[in-house]
Amino acid sequence: MAEPASVPLRVAIVGSGGMAVARAERIAARSDMQLVTIAGRNPDTRAALATRFGVEHTHDWKSTVARSDVDAVIVATHPDTHAPMGAAALAAGKHLFSESPLALTTLDAVRLLRLADQRGLVIRVGHTSPLRPGPRLVREQVAALGGALHDDLVMHFPFDLRAGRDAGFDQRISGHPLVYAILLGYPAIYARGPITHIAAAATMEPAGHAFDRAVAVVNLRFRDGGLATITYRRGFDGDSESGRTVICRQGVVDFSEAADHIGITDADGGRMLLIPDGDPWNDELSEFVAAIREGRPMSVSAHEAARVVDIIDAARRAADAGSAFAEI
Repeated sequence: MAEPASVPLRVAIVGSGGMAVARAERIAARSDMQLVTIAGRNPDTRAALATRFGVEHTHDWKSTVARSDVDAVIVATHPDTHAPMGAAALAAGKHLFSESPLALTTLDAVRLLRLADQRGLVIRVGHTSPLRPGPRLVREQVAALGGALHDDLVMHFPFDLRAGRDAGFDQRISGHPLVYAILLGYPAIYARGPITHIAAAATMEPAGHAFDRAVAVVNLRFRDGGLATITYRRGFDGDSESGRTVICRQGVVDFSEAADHIGITDADGGRMLLIPDGDPWNDELSEFVAAIREGRPMSVSAHEAARVVDIIDAARRAADAGSAFAEI
């Protein structure tokens, strides 16, 4: 439902960590959004963030999402809380911007979509990766080279040895490692069309809820016959870095997260293309506001965000059974 743009969109942020800081910084620089209040469980980071931007703060997120002077809620917390907090915000009549994933189960994702539809509200999920300048440029060049035959994407965070002391190493908080594999590997899935087959595997050391390191691998087949392999590694030191190689029908595209360019190899030889500047964090907020105020479609719709949850669920089932056939 479109709404008038006569006043800024009044926003509450739930969470006070790095994602909340990134969103608050961009809201503060915009004229079409206004940060009203912050809720968070950590009193120190919450107070510091609220003081920095001159707003109120509290530990009580439930009362925060129900405030009459709030139009939209940004949920910037750990994945296990996205669904209940998002549902509370929607039930209170607030538009929802949730960091990814939308939920950890398909059932919860469907419930959020239903709530938003019933109340005419907008859901935007922070799938920032496909909007970043590097992946955008890769996508353009892959299309120019006739489309992807095999997209090989690796995510590795060197020297990330925080292990069970960090939420990302605890399945009770962030979900199975396959959750991050799909979320961070989303550029290999974005705009590729239906998935017809998934094979996945994961290993964690030690086995259990909290692990010290993990490897997750997801193999996808798309309806157009193309393939993608997503590899996610966490908790290992070394010099390896995240990157991507896309074998296309008419050439190859190479992308390293640490580089300022991508490499192209085709019939004319090899060349480099500089990655342009951009701020996908701000682009997402622009899409969110435009969807609320003008009814514009977003690059990642609520239904597409729910599809990501479906893919995560299918990957989990494939890891348990060896493979899964589905139209996702």
